[in-house]
Amino acid sequence: MNITDTITENFDIATKTFVDANERVLDTVVSVNRRIVDTAVEIADRAPKVDLPMADKLPTPAESGARYIDFVERAVSVNRDFTSKVIAQLPTGVAATAKTKATKAAK
Repeated sequence: MNITDTITENFDIATKTFVDANERVLDTVVSVNRRIVDTAVEIADRAPKVDLPMADKLPTPAESGARYIDFVERAVSVNRDFTSKVIAQLPTGVAATAKTKATKAAK
C-alpha cells in the first residue's frame, strides 16, 4: 500500500467518524429539546390558571412547544443537508455514504 492510499483511507475514516458524531449530536439535540419541551408543557399545564387580557389570542404551551420542536427539527435538517453537501465535495469514498445517511436521517 502506498502513501497516497494510506492518506486517502485515513481521510475516509476521519470523515466517517465526523459524520457519525454529527448524527449522534443532532439526534441528541432533538431528543433533549423534546424532553425539555415536554417538561415545560407539563409544568405550564399544572400552573394555576390566570385570566389575562387577550389570553385567548396566545398559543397554548403545547402549541408553543410543538412550534419550537418544529423549528429544532428544521434546523437539524438544515445542518444535515449542509453536512452532506460539504462531505459531497470531498474526493473520498465516504461522500456517497454520508450523503445517503444524511438524506435518510432528514426523512
